[in-house]
Amino acid sequence: QTFISILPDVGQFNTCREMRLNIARTAIKSHGLWQQGVRNLSSTKLSIPTATEARTPKSDPKEENLRLRQNLALSYRLIDDHALNEGSCNHLTVMAPGRSSTGEVMLIAPGFVPEGGGVDWSMVQASGILGLGPEGQVLEGEGVPELSGACIHLGVRRSKPGAKVVMHTHTPYATALGCLEDPSLLMIHQNSCRFLGRCAWDNGYQPATEIAEGERLGMVLGDKDILFMCHHGTLVVADTVHAAFDEVYYLERACMTQLLAMGAAGRDAIKEMPVAVQEATKATAVAGDTLDKYAAKHFYAKWNKYRALQSDVFQ
Repeated sequence: QTFISILPDVGQFNTCREMRLNIARTAIKSHGLWQQGVRNLSSTKLSIPTATEARTPKSDPKEENLRLRQNLALSYRLIDDHALNEGSCNHLTVMAPGRSSTGEVMLIAPGFVPEGGGVDWSMVQASGILGLGPEGQVLEGEGVPELSGACIHLGVRRSKPGAKVVMHTHTPYATALGCLEDPSLLMIHQNSCRFLGRCAWDNGYQPATEIAEGERLGMVLGDKDILFMCHHGTLVVADTVHAAFDEVYYLERACMTQLLAMGAAGRDAIKEMPVAVQEATKATAVAGDTLDKYAAKHFYAKWNKYRALQSDVFQ
C-alpha cells in the first residue's frame, strides 16, 4: 500500500515504517536547526546596563538622555504590570538633556503614533519616547503627545521648575479616595505615615486641555510631593524615576488599606495611630537617604528581572 504524507518535505513512501522513519529523521534535523537558532540568539544578547549603571547619572548629554529614557520606559511597563494605569491615558515624564540640543526636553511616551492609535504601556520602549520642548513641540521621536499629558506636565513645571519627574495616574484606590466628601489620607498604617504632611488636595477639577491648568495644579501642589486631584487621579513629583514609581506604588497601597478598612467596618471604626508613632514611622521611611535607597531597591529589582529577560523595553 502506498502512503502519501500530508507533512511538508516528508515525501512518498512504500510502507508505513518508511514514512515513520523519515518523519523521525526530519524531526531530528529540525530540532538541530532550532538548537542552533537558540545558540545564535543567546550569543547576540542586547547590551543592557546593570542596575548600578542605570541609576548613575551620566555627564555626557546623549548618554544621560538614553539612561533616563530607559528608566522612564521601564516605569511605564511596571505601572502597567501592576494595573496602576487607566488605559493609555495617564502620563509619566522626566526632564532630560536633549540628544541634539543644549537645552532640556521633557520625555513622555507618545499619545498617538504615526501608524495610528497609541502605544500600549506593555510595549513602551526607550527609543519610542518623545522629547518635548517647553511649548509642547516634538523635538525628539515620532508621534504626538496626548493633550492632557502635555498640558499637565509642562504646566506643573512652570509652577515648579525643579520637578524632575512627574507621574500622573488614575490608580483605582487613590482615585476613589479622591472622590469622597472627605478625601483625607488617614494615618492608620505604616504606608500611610510615609506620606504624613507630604500631600495636597485639589477640589477644583476641570479638564486639563490648557497648559494654564497644569500651572494651576502646580501651584496647588506647592511644596508637597503628592497631589490628590479629586475626581480625577493623583500626581507625584520626585527627583528620580525610581523614587516616583515607588511613591505611586505605596500611595496606592496606603489608599487601598484605608478604603478596605472603611468598607469592612465603616469610617467611624477606623483607628488612627498615635501622633508620635505617625511621626516616628514617617522619619523611619523617608529620613535621610532611606526613601531613595528603598525605592531604588524596589525599582531596580524589576530592572534586573527585565534585564535577565533581555526585554526590548531598553531598546
